[in-house]
Amino acid sequence: MTQAQEEAQLCGLVPEENDARFFSQHLAAYAFTRQFVHGKRVLEIGFGQGYGSNYLAETAKEVVGIDSASGNISRAQLRYLRHNLRFLHMNGQKLDFPDESFDVIGSFQVIEHIPEPELPNYLTQIRRVLRSDGVCVISTLNLEHNQKPGQAYQKLCFHEKEFTGPQLQELLGRFFPSVKMHGLYLSFPHRICQRLKKWGLMKWGPRRLNPIARFYDHMGVEAFQTQERISSEALDLFALCRKHPAR
Repeated sequence: MTQAQEEAQLCGLVPEENDARFFSQHLAAYAFTRQFVHGKRVLEIGFGQGYGSNYLAETAKEVVGIDSASGNISRAQLRYLRHNLRFLHMNGQKLDFPDESFDVIGSFQVIEHIPEPELPNYLTQIRRVLRSDGVCVISTLNLEHNQKPGQAYQKLCFHEKEFTGPQLQELLGRFFPSVKMHGLYLSFPHRICQRLKKWGLMKWGPRRLNPIARFYDHMGVEAFQTQERISSEALDLFALCRKHPAR
């Protein structure tokens, strides 16, 4: 089996194989979406390892996670057992659900992996299965944040298309009348610790006693904050989409 075939069988972020900061940044998109899912029927497109769908299922009425990587299905089914959580092998561009099936749809760090010519079909499918009063949250990295002034930028080899905030809003606006853009930022304590880390204070003394090291080792989603604005400081972009303008 080639590497590409192996990746097609199994992919996604595994929590225990990544540091707390990296995992918490990814979980922050789910924390933002969780405010909308209480008692709702939820679809996640591209669930990866399954931790996010499980997190949403703590408060949702039902969560259905779909993924095109076949190996992800059995892995998630073995690890996350809830009566209101299902994992299915399905292509996000060919959703096998009736129209208006879900109250909330999330697709996190997925859109950048989809070839640009296929994006219209991906978004059309999302719009089709989203209920008329539902919400869709799409997250991706912030290209403006990743591009450093005066430095050449090369997108990751497995990314097809990366977006700035205005670019993502313009694309999504073709399919959803209401698109509100949010940015993911460091919390104030996180910014302080990051500055102290750059000064080398994280290396002082035993790690278990160093407050900077302990902050990074035990970081959670509270180390990030979501704001309804986009700037180059935003790590990620969260787009809140509706089929009708919000009242």
